[in-house]
Amino acid sequence: GLMFGWPSLSGMIKDLNNFNEGCTGQQDVCTSQESSLALLWTLGIFTLNCGPVAMGFVLDLMGPKLTGILGVLLNMTALVLFGVSSSTGVNAFIPAAILMGLGNITFHLAQFHISALFPRSRGLIASIFVAGFTGCGIIMYLLMLIFESAGGTRQAYRTIMLSYAGVCSLWIPLFAWMMPSHSFRVGMMYLRRKDWTFEVRLRTEFARQYRRTTSLQDFVAASSLHQANGGTRSAVGGVAGGVVADPASQPGFGFTPAGVGRSLAASRAVADSQTELVGHADHEQATMTGQLPQDISWGPLVFEARRFVELRKKTFSEQFWSTEALGMGIFYTLNVFIMQFYLGTTRLQLSNKGDKGQYTDFANIVVAFAFLTIPIIGWLLDKKGYGITLGTINGLNMASSILQAIPNLQVQVVTIITWMIARFFMYSSYFAIFGNLFGFKNFGKLVAADNIVNSLFGLLQYPLAFAGLHHGFTWINISQAIVLLPLFLFAFFMFRWENADLVPIRPLEGEELEMRHY
Repeated sequence: GLMFGWPSLSGMIKDLNNFNEGCTGQQDVCTSQESSLALLWTLGIFTLNCGPVAMGFVLDLMGPKLTGILGVLLNMTALVLFGVSSSTGVNAFIPAAILMGLGNITFHLAQFHISALFPRSRGLIASIFVAGFTGCGIIMYLLMLIFESAGGTRQAYRTIMLSYAGVCSLWIPLFAWMMPSHSFRVGMMYLRRKDWTFEVRLRTEFARQYRRTTSLQDFVAASSLHQANGGTRSAVGGVAGGVVADPASQPGFGFTPAGVGRSLAASRAVADSQTELVGHADHEQATMTGQLPQDISWGPLVFEARRFVELRKKTFSEQFWSTEALGMGIFYTLNVFIMQFYLGTTRLQLSNKGDKGQYTDFANIVVAFAFLTIPIIGWLLDKKGYGITLGTINGLNMASSILQAIPNLQVQVVTIITWMIARFFMYSSYFAIFGNLFGFKNFGKLVAADNIVNSLFGLLQYPLAFAGLHHGFTWINISQAIVLLPLFLFAFFMFRWENADLVPIRPLEGEELEMRHY
């Protein structure tokens, strides 16, 4: 995530008088210089957004180990090019920005599969990785402090960038040692041997089947086992002593058998036979407790909207043109664009409000503390669902845009914090929601298609930043807040859809359980 430290990196490039042709000392903001820096930011963030399109295929072909090492090499190359570049000499700023954006997302994608090792907390684990990704901007701020302490010379800048490229190289042997050659899948475990090598094992190798804690879960388990055995279990539907036992009326499942009560009152012989049936049912239930069917042997029974269960079964074309995919594409494209636009223009917008650098420094530092909100986004993703999570993200981003339009400099502290939380929530939720909603059969292609649109739309940042330089940013901030307003409607519909027509699913696979009758 080094590209997210652009306010600090661009500040160092500016302090070395790069792109200052045509600038005069009387100008507080040199339009030509800022336009050149805005172009570098736009190209870097374009490759960062578009990176999953190409690197998704690389990840599938090469595996996470080699993909992660490739990401490190791209980041190192970008740092070297930034370090040796000068607008009046070797000008490699454009390829440096392109490679940094591509290297950032490549390294990030190579780690995401690790969340599959924690299937019940994938939102939380994804949030931890995103905290590191989005918080890396503080590294550039620390490098800027070293640069200023060393006198702000070109030699100091070059030494710092080349030295940090050397630090990044340490991740190559680390990836070669710890990262697997193939992506993890749900149901896997990653274990360290005594010789400090690693191996992949399946959870089912360590599985223990256990008694359910609710009568509904016991009922599903017993019924599924009965169907698997061809209906031979008298405890879930049979004839004994002339009395037909309805499967939903067995005492072992917590229901009162009214028909049996009438039989007991009518005949002592029938009562005796029913007593034998109940005793046999208890014995059968105890037996089945230790023989729960494999499809629900992991964790509690989970319910999900039939609409989303069926969505995961559809073809790529059907998923791509679904209301959910189109809505998610529009939602994330607009939210990502607005958040990244503020990141690229933070220094300019704060300077227009009278900042002398202190608030820009605060913006560079605060992103590193996004990890403090991990429990909140993890709770939203794992407990509250899609609708509330998306509504929260959109609300925070909209509030940030409104606050950006306020000319008071002190208010911008709240702006920066609100923006930081919204941005962290957005990145944390993206892969988690796409994976859970559409499944992983077409995950790569859907994410690639979404990122193509996202990247192309992101190119509008350059003309928009250029307009802000000449006409101010207030009208842009207000327009962005207005654009976000209709997206609450999509969040509302997602909330309605996910709470309607619920069906039981396998807890770790997200597939619908087949329960034809009980």
